[in-house]
Amino acid sequence: MYHMLRYNVDMIMKLDIRIIPKLLLTMLASSGTAAWAEAEKEHQALQIKPFAILGGVAYDDTVGGRGAGYVQNANGIFNVHTDTGGGHSHGGDFSRGLNLQTLEAGLHAQAPGWGEAALRLSSDGHDFELEEAWLRSREFMQGAQVQGGRFFSAVGQQNDLHPHAWDFVDQALPYQMLLAGGLRGDGLQVNWLAPLGDGARLRLSAEALRSDNEGVAAQTGDVQGYVTTSGKTVDIPMRRSAHWPQVWTAFAKADWNIAPAQLLSVGLATIGGRQHQELHTYHPGINDADHALQGSTRTDIASLGWQREGSGEQGAGDVHLTAEYFRQRKDLLLVYHDTKPWNIGMPRQLRIDGYVLQALYGIAPRWQVGVRIDSVGNVHEALRSASPANCAPPYQAMRCPRQNSAFDALQRASLVATWNIDRHQRLRVQMSRARVPVAEDVNGDGRYDAVRRSFNQVFLQYQLSFGGQHAHAH
Repeated sequence: MYHMLRYNVDMIMKLDIRIIPKLLLTMLASSGTAAWAEAEKEHQALQIKPFAILGGVAYDDTVGGRGAGYVQNANGIFNVHTDTGGGHSHGGDFSRGLNLQTLEAGLHAQAPGWGEAALRLSSDGHDFELEEAWLRSREFMQGAQVQGGRFFSAVGQQNDLHPHAWDFVDQALPYQMLLAGGLRGDGLQVNWLAPLGDGARLRLSAEALRSDNEGVAAQTGDVQGYVTTSGKTVDIPMRRSAHWPQVWTAFAKADWNIAPAQLLSVGLATIGGRQHQELHTYHPGINDADHALQGSTRTDIASLGWQREGSGEQGAGDVHLTAEYFRQRKDLLLVYHDTKPWNIGMPRQLRIDGYVLQALYGIAPRWQVGVRIDSVGNVHEALRSASPANCAPPYQAMRCPRQNSAFDALQRASLVATWNIDRHQRLRVQMSRARVPVAEDVNGDGRYDAVRRSFNQVFLQYQLSFGGQHAHAH
């Protein structure tokens, strides 16, 4: 694995990033505000720190290497789409053997007296994409702050964390399955940061994003020449949204120093998707035929955390406890059905929840152990109108005569041990036990059935970083 990572180091070092500082400086200079001009006179030292991060994972499981795929493609109303535009990317796609998990390079810049900026490129091992590029102002007007550009939303405890900052090898299931690996977009974030006294702090934030996140704001668009499971070739009209923002968020986070070296944190967040489109294919136990839906979404998140700083050095004695609960609702209208066209226009409401509980403890300097229990789909149901003539659209599924369908949950428990070798290297081993609803041809008759699989997974992760990195703050 080390030789594979060194190969990628050579590759990333060959990347000509000399244009990035120029681009970043241009971004900073283009603000054109009086505040920037004044700050430039007072503080001439613009600090730019390049960084690169590499991460590899050796993976195996007790189902012939298919376990990660089972999780990625688990049966459920969160994962019944056809692959019309790249499919899902849930942040947990591992094959048996060695996997390149993280390959990132970028810059973090600070302009004292003005604010900060970041630019981050990421790669899947083939091509680089611009993952983030944002500017964040200094605080003004007694705690106000503005961020603009391309960035990960700060909702929840973990959404804005990159893989190198996770406490486990893979991402928690609610973020994987309900937010398609993390909510990101181009837009604006407005914050108000307020000290409340007695060691308490409050952050109120709102975001407006252009995003086609597959979990909350998927944009399928018009589908031409679609071949259904039954063999028909059809055109499905679903226009992309021209409205901005496609996604909005609002959240509040507060923390208190409740005792010496102890911090309690709470958070509430909501995510709204103004237009969400789904094209569903046949899935055993979920869908009986291909169909298309369009409507809006809402996702609510509640979080609670407690941490204690230990008396030992380099993390020894530190304790971190985290709990998060997600509840997602999609209010949709049927716009196409392969076998029941008379149902077009009927409302459907999809409901699903998820949670993650995790605890971390520093057992020695540079050593940390942890446990995580995460799940999606304990609430997992579709509400369908049983009498469309008595139900006026749009989005009135709860007020109609209806029939409910319930589905199985995806559940997992994990143990992890992390050795922070030094400030540039990390080695981590993780073992997980998963219980997943999957689709399999059990009888060999060519028709897939819904079954449940339980299996074990083992991960060995190595991370190598160079340069300075932007610290994520919740």
